[in-house]
Amino acid sequence: MLRARTLEAKDERRQAFLTAALDEFFERGFAAARMDDIARRAGLSKGALYLYFESKEALFTALIDTIAAPNVERLERAAAAAPSAAAALHALMTLAPRLIRDTPLPRVAKVILADSRAFPDVVRRYRTQIVDRVLGIVAGILARGQESGELAVEDPKLTARLVVAPVILSAIWRVVFEIDPEAKVDLDALFAEHERMLLRALAPGSGAAA
Repeated sequence: MLRARTLEAKDERRQAFLTAALDEFFERGFAAARMDDIARRAGLSKGALYLYFESKEALFTALIDTIAAPNVERLERAAAAAPSAAAALHALMTLAPRLIRDTPLPRVAKVILADSRAFPDVVRRYRTQIVDRVLGIVAGILARGQESGELAVEDPKLTARLVVAPVILSAIWRVVFEIDPEAKVDLDALFAEHERMLLRALAPGSGAAA
C-alpha cells in the first residue's frame, strides 16, 4: 500500500506541474515562461520540477502526450467504429464541440500559434503526432466514402483540410475572442451546420468531384 501511495503522489505532482505549465505558457507565452514560475504556480520546488522534466520543451511534449494524443485516439476510435463515411463524419462533428469546449486543447493550440518559433522541434512533434493524424483520420473517412460511392471527393487529403479548418478556427476563437461574452458561439449548432454543408457539397452528383 505504501508503494501505491508513493506512485499516486508522484502522479499527482507530475499532473500539478503539467497544469501549472499550461497555465504559465498560456498566460505568458512559451518563451517568457520560466521553470521557477511553473514550480511556484504548482506549489512545489524547482528542484522537484527538474526531477520530472528537464526543460520547458519536455513539459510541453508531455502536455501533447497527456492532453492532445488521447483525444486524437478518441477520434480514431469513433471513425473506425462508424458503419459509413457519413456516420464517421457525424461522429467527428459531434466530438469536435466537446473537445473545444471541455478540454484544454484550445489552450495548447494557442501556445503553439503564439510562440511556435520559440520551440520548433516541439511544434514539429505536435504537427506530426496530432495535426497530421487528425488530417489523416478525416482523409481516410473521405477516401472511404469516395471508394464506396457515398461521397464525391476528388482529393481526400486536400478536402480534409477544408473539413478541419472550422475546428481550428473555433478552438482559437474560444480562447482569444470569447473573453467577451457577446462573442460566444454555439459550437453544437455550428458543427451540425458544418456537417450538413459537407454532406450536401460532397453528395454524389453535387459536382464536388467534377
